[in-house]
Amino acid sequence: MQQINFDARVDENGCLYLKLPPNFAGMEITGKLLYQAHPISLSNRQENKIDINAVRSICHQIRNLPVLDSRTPDEIIGYNEFGLPE
Repeated sequence: MQQINFDARVDENGCLYLKLPPNFAGMEITGKLLYQAHPISLSNRQENKIDINAVRSICHQIRNLPVLDSRTPDEIIGYNEFGLPE
């Protein structure tokens, strides 16, 4: 049986990445994954739920912040009406 040395990793999304030797460029690789390094079952996976009311509250707080500088961005940076710096 022929052996091939390669580097492999599984990212946080469960995708398998292989770094094969250069002489395998352009070849189709087929096979089966015989070992899963970090099994994650859907029942054990924690879902990160977003509290939409908290997001809306933060947006409301940001909208109600005072305006500290009423100049336009161009005035702050120092551009004139022709788009050139002054």
